Amino acid sequence: MSKPRGGGWVSALRRGGGAMITAGRGSGVSTLRRLQRLRLGLVAATGVATLAALLTFAGIQAAVAGVRDGTAPAVLGVLAAQDALVKADNALVTGFDTGQVELTGPGERHQSELVIARQSLTQVAENNAAGVEGSRALQVVDGLLAGYANFVGQADAHYRHQDGRMVGAADLWYASRLMHAPDNGILARLDALADLQHDALRERLSGGWLAGAVAGLWLLPALLLLGLLGYTQYRLRRKFRRRWNFWLLGATTLLLGLILTTSFAFGSVSGARDASATVDTAVAQWRSGSAAEAAAGRPKLVELLRETCAGSCGEVVGELAAGLPAGGAAPPATAGDPADDGRRIDGQLAAADLPAYSEFLIAALGLAIAGLVVAGFHRRVDEYRFRST
Repeated sequence: MSKPRGGGWVSALRRGGGAMITAGRGSGVSTLRRLQRLRLGLVAATGVATLAALLTFAGIQAAVAGVRDGTAPAVLGVLAAQDALVKADNALVTGFDTGQVELTGPGERHQSELVIARQSLTQVAENNAAGVEGSRALQVVDGLLAGYANFVGQADAHYRHQDGRMVGAADLWYASRLMHAPDNGILARLDALADLQHDALRERLSGGWLAGAVAGLWLLPALLLLGLLGYTQYRLRRKFRRRWNFWLLGATTLLLGLILTTSFAFGSVSGARDASATVDTAVAQWRSGSAAEAAAGRPKLVELLRETCAGSCGEVVGELAAGLPAGGAAPPATAGDPADDGRRIDGQLAAADLPAYSEFLIAALGLAIAGLVVAGFHRRVDEYRFRST
């Protein structure tokens, strides 16, 4: 049997070594590609989770700010106007009943409350959250107020003359009817307008960025990223026999910080809803107080008409008297002070409106997570890139 030539042994070794090198190089390329794909997936998932968190946080804060700056003041403004008009009308009747109108006209209290009412309605128009329907209601109320002021002016002019008092009393009744008519009077229309604004407040606090389902918009991508980071740790541990990749551990820690920071926005939603509950309470108190105060002023008007008209007013006095509560005027209810309630509600909404730097913090956390992910792969990617060359 002949021995192979030396060149044959060398050739065989070269072929075998070359095959091993080629196999090693192919394995290195495959591992490199897997590492690069995993790194790219983590960076992309970080971008999606960060963007979702930013959009959610900014959307919630914009919605809370809208409630604070517009919707809640619109509700409170209508009720403040209603409260001021009741006081203005009662002051007017008192002025006629005591004869003060002959000296000072409708009176300073009446005029100042009317100014407050008009200012409140102007603010409602600026903050109107009820859309076209709310604007139309405001226009109707404004027209009725103009008619009310016209009747008050005529009553004042007629009442200054002894022979014109009956006509003045009639004008006063017309003004009162414009204010208190149960279906289409000024106060009734303001009640309806307050309901429109209140409904708009409830809708804003239960829909859009403040809806409960919004939590999934950012929480799901964040949880997916958290799971992907855990899976990456597991794969790298199996491949390289290292227990932890501390860069990726840092990224995981920052991701938990991002989740916590974004979750503060949902505490903001809870704070806005607490403020809405305070609005509900204020609405109930003001309405109760205004209704009682309006009822308290009606007996004075009935007596004034009886004294002035004698038997010439027909059934007007009887109709007014029939509309009074049994046993006379209802006792005034305890109502919240509009200014105090407004400050308290604004304070609650201000606490719910988180500072703008929170959005920058979320963005910085997202960038830091991406940077740690890249750093966590850097050594292994470079190692296998060297092997594949």
